[in-house]
Amino acid sequence: MTRLEALKRNPLFQDVPDPALNEISRVVTERHLSPGEVLLTQDVQGEALHLLVSGVVRVSRVSLGSRERVMGDVYAPGVIGETAVLSVSSERSATVVAITPVSTLMLYRTHFQQLLQRYPGILWNLSRMLAERITFLNDELIAFGLNTEAALSHVFTNLYRQRVQAGVPQPEVLPLGTHDIMLRISSSRETVSRVMRKLEKQGLVSVRGSNVILLDPEGLERIPLEESEAAE
Repeated sequence: MTRLEALKRNPLFQDVPDPALNEISRVVTERHLSPGEVLLTQDVQGEALHLLVSGVVRVSRVSLGSRERVMGDVYAPGVIGETAVLSVSSERSATVVAITPVSTLMLYRTHFQQLLQRYPGILWNLSRMLAERITFLNDELIAFGLNTEAALSHVFTNLYRQRVQAGVPQPEVLPLGTHDIMLRISSSRETVSRVMRKLEKQGLVSVRGSNVILLDPEGLERIPLEESEAAE
């Protein structure tokens, strides 16, 4: 895939004119990572954002109590590290690690600022992406505030949607072991195991080794809604 093709696929540059894409293709820097390599480190100064061309990365954050939480995965095409580029402090808000072979295109702040001024369509795309992220975080807060079952439903259905959108084969097979799930919802092993057994009995999921297989994604998606109705 050429740089120009990769840029056209990225949501940050949807409907951006070809002259802009040609200009961007000349200033970005290619990076390639192996599984386990760190792309970004939390609290470190960041001068560039990354356009995810291929692969999957995992985003995690360590809280003030030194407790790690996995915020989620990002599948190509996507954008990583834009928060530090836009913020005054320029510090990375999370650590990002490659979980498959990954290729990115680095776009430095100076070039990004120039592009935003010259091509407002990029700013519109960025605003849309940030608005979608806020909506997702609001939904997550609601789900996590209900109970572990709703939290797991939120994690599983979101990862499933990402895999479908990225065209991953067998998107219903989620590469999540018990420890991975614990880090995503900040719950104990006992709690995760108990709720997973409940979801299995309901015929919603099946656990096979380090994979969670979604048997009824639509049924899982209804759990937070049902819990909200019960609370009312």
